[in-house]
Amino acid sequence: MMIKRLTRVAAFAVIAGLAACTTPQPLIQADPSLSQEQQLLRDGRFALLVFDRALERNTDSVQGNFRWLSQQERITLDLSSPLGQVLARVEVRPGHASMTRANGEYLEASNPDELVAQVLGNPIPVTGLQYWIHGRAMPMYSIEQAEYDEAKRLTRFQQAGWRVTMSDYDAQGPKRLALIRQVSNQRINVRISID
Repeated sequence: MMIKRLTRVAAFAVIAGLAACTTPQPLIQADPSLSQEQQLLRDGRFALLVFDRALERNTDSVQGNFRWLSQQERITLDLSSPLGQVLARVEVRPGHASMTRANGEYLEASNPDELVAQVLGNPIPVTGLQYWIHGRAMPMYSIEQAEYDEAKRLTRFQQAGWRVTMSDYDAQGPKRLALIRQVSNQRINVRISID
């Protein structure tokens, strides 16, 4: 059950991207020929909590580790259990998103949002993560209630139905992200912590 939930979060946490037809292998390292502006490599932990207001209880709770590599327009995301076992690989490139589970099961869609709808059964727009992990808002959606720190970095805002809080910046972006979304009777709470 835990592996199934972590795999669902893979699509969610993306969610920004998903590819291979074999068992996921450890993520490749950053490409030394690309500049820091052209790629981002981040390791960290995530936690997802879904609270059902009608039932007045949590209906899903998942946590694990991730490794994120974005290179220009491509993203590779490995999701693993708290003990380090790789559970799924997500890859995104323009016009295509795919996820390969550790058991070899393969899912694909034309974009990360469609993939999440397949995996979670709910059309949640999670494309924003590929921008938020850099400390930027999505360019294709308006931003509301934006707050900034003294260095003029985004710290809090609402976008595409998500309330986003970012903090503890380093040279690559925020090291702490908290995402909250209300979907009908559910409150989805995602926390991301960069090592």
